[in-house]
Amino acid sequence: MALTRGALPGDFLVAAYNLLLGAIWWANWRQAPHAPWIAIAHLAAAGLPWLIARAPRRRWDFMAALREIYPLLLLLPFWTELDLLRDVLGYHGYDAQIQALDRAVFGVHLHAVWLPRMDALWVSEPLFFMYYAYYALIFLPPLVLAFRGHRAALRDATLRLMATYLTCYLVYIAFPVYGPHFLEPHHQGPHTAGFFYNLVAAAQAAGDSHGCAFPSSHVAGAVTIALVAWRWFPRGLAVVLSLEALGVVLSTVYTQNHYGIDSLFGIGWAFTIQLGVVPAGAYLLGPARARRTPPVPPELAPALRTSDSLGGVP
Repeated sequence: MALTRGALPGDFLVAAYNLLLGAIWWANWRQAPHAPWIAIAHLAAAGLPWLIARAPRRRWDFMAALREIYPLLLLLPFWTELDLLRDVLGYHGYDAQIQALDRAVFGVHLHAVWLPRMDALWVSEPLFFMYYAYYALIFLPPLVLAFRGHRAALRDATLRLMATYLTCYLVYIAFPVYGPHFLEPHHQGPHTAGFFYNLVAAAQAAGDSHGCAFPSSHVAGAVTIALVAWRWFPRGLAVVLSLEALGVVLSTVYTQNHYGIDSLFGIGWAFTIQLGVVPAGAYLLGPARARRTPPVPPELAPALRTSDSLGGVP
């Protein structure tokens, strides 16, 4: 991805999402008193990337890192907004269809049988830990890249994460699925005495968004960061992050937060976005000189290009 001044593919992605959400809120302005104001905020925010792009390129410092990583800072408000939007669009859902697909694929609802059969603390605590560690898995690697001053890697990681999450969010708006976390009673057993079980419960009690189960953005984001790790990080660290990503894939179902099909489609969603959509988008939206050679999908081989190693500003 070229390191040139101007709007970046990630900027276009954020602007497009803001424009679309602004249009959705504006179309529903009668449904809530705050709807017009949120619509105006989105439409105004759509121009932010171009304001940022007008700033001169600078040596690597806090503001330069913020310019690259600012889209990731929008994920939390975008996620929180989904619950507000659900109040406006209505609480219909497609869980019946997803439940039928889940049973057709697995022959049983994995989320309903796995935890009750394996609820001992020595099983539950590692899985609840991996579910809780998801937040560190997603945000620590970009922060490491920012502190190391690796502009190309940080730009690539930010784009890939935003593409994964924002496309998931659009699915949630159009095709809400609530999942077993909201619709079914949770199994009560010895696992509820666990430290990490209670950490997860506390985090969920602090706030969650409805209708955001299919595909699992936890899984899609975890797989995405694993692919980013194989592209930009040393092999040993990539293995560790990939194992944690696998833990997220399993724990989303084990903890009864998702149907098994949510997790499966989260994996497929991540690979589709990363191996197809992101390279195509970067090629079409990147600077003209970056289009001479089509971008390469994430390298799954352990070897890293010398110029891509973690060694400072390229």
